[in-house]
Amino acid sequence: MAGGGWKLARNRSSVTAQLPLILCTVLAFVIVLLGKAEASIFDTARAKFSDWSAPALTALQGPVVAVQRWASGVSTFFSVYEENLQLREENEALRRWQDVALSLEQRVSRYELLLNAVPDPVLPSITAQVIGQSSRPFVQTMIVNAGIAHNVKKGQAVLDDRGLIGRVYVTGDTTSWIIRLTDLNSRVPVVLRPSNRRGILVGNNSMAPDLHLDSGEAPVEPGDRVYSTADGGLVPPDLPVGILMGEGDNLRVRLFADPDLSDYVQIVDYVAAIDPPPDDEGVPIGVPPATPEDLSATGVDTEAQAIADGVRPQ
Repeated sequence: MAGGGWKLARNRSSVTAQLPLILCTVLAFVIVLLGKAEASIFDTARAKFSDWSAPALTALQGPVVAVQRWASGVSTFFSVYEENLQLREENEALRRWQDVALSLEQRVSRYELLLNAVPDPVLPSITAQVIGQSSRPFVQTMIVNAGIAHNVKKGQAVLDDRGLIGRVYVTGDTTSWIIRLTDLNSRVPVVLRPSNRRGILVGNNSMAPDLHLDSGEAPVEPGDRVYSTADGGLVPPDLPVGILMGEGDNLRVRLFADPDLSDYVQIVDYVAAIDPPPDDEGVPIGVPPATPEDLSATGVDTEAQAIADGVRPQ
């Protein structure tokens, strides 16, 4: 009896010890199923949490950036003199290139005026501060202190003074999450200059994403500059991205912008302006025909316009 009672007590204690493990396993399974079924719930929760923690992240970001700058300054302390000489030479070269750029800008402006060319649109944008980095929901994401309250929308392009960084993935009320070009899940259409070859920039979790070119025949060479393109309406065109590296099928792009060194970023509000295709009569599909009131407001003779349209006025 004593031995049987001891075995029964031991079995009960064993089951009791395994119960938390079983509950944790079931709970984890339920969370995984919910994450697959309702990803938007977790995105919303993530945005709410970033809104709540934004003041703390902003306060912590300052000391972290200061320490990073101090550490990088210590490593380059003994090479300051050589870098100073190199910077002086680069400044002289930049001054010469600045004069050339200003001269070309004035010349292009005169040509556009003579040709009555349509100027490039000025895209509205806002400046936001980087307040954190995260490895969720993607491997390489960053958090900024601007959200829906600042007219930030999902999919907008994000860049700094050097080039394109990524796109907005999740927006909260006062914060937004950005997926970087370097992330494994990032796909951005680009174009190479001067060959005008198009391709897709594919992130690989490194500072040199892969480049998948189209089926064109124009040759490309290492050193070609890579810019964004408006294909698909994802990002604005002609944003600087990086420099082409590699040969053959092993093409990569060394990015201009380093998100780890970006304190402030620019979020661009871009909407692709694509007119609807015309119908058989040359009228854009979806555009209602002009009414007599519309024609009168534009100063058009409604009777003459009706006759031109093949409709005899009553």
